[in-house]
Amino acid sequence: MQRSLNIVSGHIPCPNTLGDAQQTFWCIEALSAAGIQVHLYTFSEQGTTIDPKTNADTHPQLVKICSSVKYYPINKGHRNFSFSAPYATGKFLNQQLNQDLANNNYPILIEGMGPCGLAFSKALEHRKIWVRILTYAPTYFRYLQERSSGPLKKLFYQREAILSKRILKKLNERVSWIATYSAAKNQLEDLFLGGTIQILAPFSSNDNNITSQTGLGNYCLFQGNLSDAATHKTASWLLTHVFHNLKVPFVITGNNPAPSLVALAHMQPHTCIVANPSSSERHDMIEKAQIIIQPSFIKAGADEALLEGVKRGRHCLTNAKIESGAMGGCYHQGASANAFQEIIIQLYHHPFSEEEIETRKKGMANKKSNEALAKECNSIIWDASNT
Repeated sequence: MQRSLNIVSGHIPCPNTLGDAQQTFWCIEALSAAGIQVHLYTFSEQGTTIDPKTNADTHPQLVKICSSVKYYPINKGHRNFSFSAPYATGKFLNQQLNQDLANNNYPILIEGMGPCGLAFSKALEHRKIWVRILTYAPTYFRYLQERSSGPLKKLFYQREAILSKRILKKLNERVSWIATYSAAKNQLEDLFLGGTIQILAPFSSNDNNITSQTGLGNYCLFQGNLSDAATHKTASWLLTHVFHNLKVPFVITGNNPAPSLVALAHMQPHTCIVANPSSSERHDMIEKAQIIIQPSFIKAGADEALLEGVKRGRHCLTNAKIESGAMGGCYHQGASANAFQEIIIQLYHHPFSEEEIETRKKGMANKKSNEALAKECNSIIWDASNT
């Protein structure tokens, strides 16, 4: 029997946008390849991505892998404010979305915490709803609070962190959970004092071949979704705490960087930023870099950007993470800005070797394929839905 699934995403899933949007695209792609009909409900700034001249969807990749795609506008301004829910959740409250979901009886998978407010809709009170935690929101907002200098911003992010915990507890009475790492599962269990939480490893690009080149590269590289506040803060930290007095060429690349980050990146002659590269341009930058630098202060485990560096780049550097087995030997780790500087000095003139490529091949060989992950996801959602 044909299985169908509603997937709700706060960001348009896109393979060229690092972060949660990329993770959602790979999930949909894998489920579609497994024969599951995916009905996607997603949000955009303008509320639609239909070209008015051609009446065609401007995201043809999604049309190919989804049975249907619907877009909704993101709420802006004071309408999102609530004393009981975070602003980040209010952005995605939409009555039309709730009605559209109520028109079928398929299981609902919410990607990330953003659109989770729909779980409280009376129209969906008897539906099976899963939430896949891609980023643990309380940790995300605590990080932004710590890295913000303005008192009002600090207060805002502190409030978001507190309300995120509260809404997670309320949601626990209504939804089932999927965590991408054991660390996220532990965070949820601590918050709920138990609970049933499934683990499903992150999806990844279908191309797991190691194409790293030996020898020396030309610069250090950081890549990410620069429109995301936390990624913006991390890029700023690298510029102001690592490369401010380390005269090594440093390139930042990603989508939609804020003008303030662009200005900061161009303040010194050895640092720069490349905005909105195409997939081929971004891959070329990774292949020509000497060190891929991908600190992550929110997620445990190797994130998408670091994994891409492992597959395509030379030396890779991140902060201390929980990583076991062969994968842990695929990159270097430093717990502080000073440690980053010391490792960069050691690696910048150190040729990348065939031995290191073999280590990466062994590490990637142990990672589950998207096909295997799709089968696990299928089992989690439908086996649970039928009990």
